[in-house]
Amino acid sequence: MVEKITMAKQEEVSLKDFDVWVRRQWNDWRHGKVKFSDLWNLHWSDVSGGINISSPRSFLCGYIWCTAITEGEVAHSCRHGEAPHQIKVCITKTDNPKNYKYLEPK
Repeated sequence: MVEKITMAKQEEVSLKDFDVWVRRQWNDWRHGKVKFSDLWNLHWSDVSGGINISSPRSFLCGYIWCTAITEGEVAHSCRHGEAPHQIKVCITKTDNPKNYKYLEPK
């Protein structure tokens, strides 16, 4: 299931300073930090990035370039070719308690 959403009003949050923690699967222990401006095509999905495993419910997902991670790591190896690669990531409320409200659908 994929459902498109629109970005909630940004209020006073600067997109340049807006950090988002992402994972490839909702329950992966690895997570990485990216800038919000490096995310695109935000949508709800119950299929993870990478190995396409179904999750127990829909999670907020989007796409990044694998080279956009500024801290931490996500499950991606670059084994299939030279970077950068477009990868699907999951954005959880648990990882983003302060900024998730800016990502939720209206």
